[in-house]
Amino acid sequence: MSDLMDEEAQQMDEMEFEQEKEMEEAISVDDPINALTLQKMIIVSKGTTIQAVVENFQAEGVACVLICDDSLDGIFTERDVIMKLAGKGLDYRNEIVDDYMTPAPESLQGEDSIAFALNRMTEGGYRHIPVVDSEGKPMGLVGVLDIVRHLAEYFSQDVFNLPPTPIRKQVRAEGG
Repeated sequence: MSDLMDEEAQQMDEMEFEQEKEMEEAISVDDPINALTLQKMIIVSKGTTIQAVVENFQAEGVACVLICDDSLDGIFTERDVIMKLAGKGLDYRNEIVDDYMTPAPESLQGEDSIAFALNRMTEGGYRHIPVVDSEGKPMGLVGVLDIVRHLAEYFSQDVFNLPPTPIRKQVRAEGG
């Protein structure tokens, strides 16, 4: 019996050591955006039709495209389709992305911190922000989901060990 208890205690100590080691190796919100795996970016040129952009959304499984000729000219998202185009009876084959994109979008650099990216998203109401190099050329996209995944990885023990049904307090008394 004593051997079983000792073995269990040793196993718990090893697990605790592994968790501490994971936390030391995990990236933090102070690390640069480059520490994240940036989202796949689709680049289209000015003059691209909305039809072609929507087809890109569907084919590539992305939520936004960057409009670039020499540098970052704009961003166009699924949200733009819903807020600016849907329900207006427009022929997407004749509408061009230039007329509906967000011109000169806010961008980040790879050296900016993950916390700063989250701040910009929160302040601006963005779900995606382009990441550019020192010359303003797109390197990728950082999205809210990227940061959520990062936090889930950083706090993996807390996130992945949640019960399948959340524990909630009852609002009213049960019964009669």
